[in-house]
Amino acid sequence: MLKLIVRQANWGIIGSVFAFVVGFFVKTYVIREVGTSEWGKYATAHTFTMFADTILSLGIPLVILKFFPSFMQSNREKAKFLIHKFLKYALFISILFLSIMFFSSSFIDKYIYVNTDNFSYLLLIISIHAPISIFMGIITSMYRSVLKIREIIIFGTFVSVPLRAFLTFLVFQFSSDIVYFVFAELLTQFVVIFLLYYNFHRKEMNLLVGNVPKLELGKDVIKYAKNIYLNSIIVFFSGQSLAFVLGIMLPPKMMGVYSIILTITALTLFLNKNLRKIFAPVISKLFSEQNFSELNLLYKKTTFMINLLTIPFSILIIFFTDDILMVFAKDGSLLEYRNYLIVVMIARIISLLAGNTGSFMLMAGLEKQSLYIESVKAILITGLAVYLVEDYGLSAIVSLYIIFMLLSNLSRLFFIQKNININPFSKELFWLIFCSVPLFWASITFSSQINTNMYYYLLAPVLLYLLYFSVFYKNIKKLYKEII
Repeated sequence: MLKLIVRQANWGIIGSVFAFVVGFFVKTYVIREVGTSEWGKYATAHTFTMFADTILSLGIPLVILKFFPSFMQSNREKAKFLIHKFLKYALFISILFLSIMFFSSSFIDKYIYVNTDNFSYLLLIISIHAPISIFMGIITSMYRSVLKIREIIIFGTFVSVPLRAFLTFLVFQFSSDIVYFVFAELLTQFVVIFLLYYNFHRKEMNLLVGNVPKLELGKDVIKYAKNIYLNSIIVFFSGQSLAFVLGIMLPPKMMGVYSIILTITALTLFLNKNLRKIFAPVISKLFSEQNFSELNLLYKKTTFMINLLTIPFSILIIFFTDDILMVFAKDGSLLEYRNYLIVVMIARIISLLAGNTGSFMLMAGLEKQSLYIESVKAILITGLAVYLVEDYGLSAIVSLYIIFMLLSNLSRLFFIQKNININPFSKELFWLIFCSVPLFWASITFSSQINTNMYYYLLAPVLLYLLYFSVFYKNIKKLYKEII
């Protein structure tokens, strides 16, 4: 089973690593060019756009994933009707939303984002991402429904990422205005949507409007869409309310700092995110077969494997914290926030020790418990953020982020253990934790005391991973045999 997961994840991991590495360097370059405050404005506008996308999309991508595959097999006319219904809605709501934003962006700037100056034009331009995101969600869901993942990665990663990077470097040769970076992003997304739409129309289904049958959406589709819509709103506020509140109540520089911290610490999560996509259907299959012993074993192995690769990388990030922050701001203005970065990094690793708790909750029939956790989190974290951020600023935001991230994972572990009696903890994982604690302490203690140079950047990763691989050689060899 582990072999299946890893082999299925290959395409996703390759694409994700490429997108993440290039995207990280592009983001670093943009922040250095425009400054932390301007990047904070950009991040604030993007959070607003994500909220608009959540409200406007109605959970359509998940509805397509649920019903489109069966319709394609049993009733292609109904499948075509479903897609055209959603595309028609997307076109209507996009025009309506952009019209509203055109007339109301200055009002939003003046009365809501009172701490952000000269924000209306940037907000209006970035809000175009919301309609694009709706169309992209529909089209990529169509591809996923017919198991055409490779096409998504080719067009959505290997075309879009280099094109976005090229346009970004090109526009900043002439201007350091972040608006031009937004234009580069929008152009890239328009190109990708066109390529994906045209390829699907040519190879999978004729999407011309004149050939659409006149049918009605079934009650089961509408009921499922309502549930998904409610869930998506709750999940948004659970995951994005801190950024939403921060963008409204604090200056854009604080939003920029918060965004940079999350960007750097997210370097540890790309492997877990990609395995999660493959892990989900495997969990569902084993759960439906009531094969809990295999499910328990799989949970332990994947958790250990992810942490074995991620923990050394996290130690390196902590050790080179000052150097990384200097990359984002060469004047050293971000160094005063180094402790925030270190604490968030450690919290992410602690959270990662729980493994793919979210996938287990959703795929093992614990949707209600998962929604309950997200609902409580959304209410508490939003209320506390509004109450505390004015007095405690970024400290309140970072503290709430860490506390609720850890509490959410503990809650999921509790429900998983209680309902299906499995957990991610193994002898190997505990030994990994035991070996890593002193290394984390050393990296925190000495990171600001050593003047690093190129030799450190080259030798430290090699020596650290050699240490881990030598200590866990037998476990790695065993996993390797299972995968190969």
